[in-house]
Amino acid sequence: MSWEEFREKAKIVEEDFAKNLENPTWANGHQNRREHWDVQGTLNGELLKFDIKDLKKFNRKDPEPQDEMACVEYVGVAGYPGWVQGGADYIAFKRKKYSWLCVDRQELWDMLKGKLEERNYSASTGPWYEKEAYATYDRSFFGKQDKFCWVPYEDIEKLKHIKLKWENKKDFLEEAEKEKKELNESYKESVRQANERK
Repeated sequence: MSWEEFREKAKIVEEDFAKNLENPTWANGHQNRREHWDVQGTLNGELLKFDIKDLKKFNRKDPEPQDEMACVEYVGVAGYPGWVQGGADYIAFKRKKYSWLCVDRQELWDMLKGKLEERNYSASTGPWYEKEAYATYDRSFFGKQDKFCWVPYEDIEKLKHIKLKWENKKDFLEEAEKEKKELNESYKESVRQANERK
């Protein structure tokens, strides 16, 4: 996926979340990259800044994103503090079992920092394809300075948070129908290819 494709997909996710806010205001480039927030708006009567995160795959080649752990960046690609140390009030994580999990950013960082210190910021000892909660990962092999770890959503849900459900059942059903259609088309294509090989 190119950078342009990544940003285009991210914008769709961000706009989806912003539907939950009153009077949303988008961050400018500096606010997005350096202050680490995407949109400001009123939620439940309170004006807040949000950094929005889509579902992540454990590994790039995985067929689908997972909904067990969040990938949390604590040092950015250029070596500056990562988004968990940024200027957002809340981090909004896209979820599968409900629409969004909005967690207090400072509480998330405080909890994460404690877990990282407990293990002395150590890397995973398991194989590369298995993700270990709270182990430090990086992309130094690719010349990047970022550091991140995987945090179980069950731990995040213990912090101050707001769960947002689908706006209405119609949205949920439309999304489920779309996924069903895509799976059905994929299945038909697999059957067609199998029949061609016979």
